[in-house]
Amino acid sequence: MTASSDQDRVPPYVALVRIGAVIGMSIAAGLGLVLLVGGWWLQGLIAAAFALPFFGVMRLVERLAAPREAPPASEREA
Repeated sequence: MTASSDQDRVPPYVALVRIGAVIGMSIAAGLGLVLLVGGWWLQGLIAAAFALPFFGVMRLVERLAAPREAPPASEREA
């Protein structure tokens, strides 16, 4: 392993958040589809909309856990 591959690793809690978010999104979307097929339009749309916060939380945690990029060499010398 090189030093750059160690920096590319994400913390373990990001994997847990991803797993939880995917499970939450799939349950919300699945329930929404079942309700839509069953004719419960409003409840189905609301249930499907509950998938969006799970996606948002997952993206937020991934962005916060991403390693910070080093400034370009020209800015470091100044």
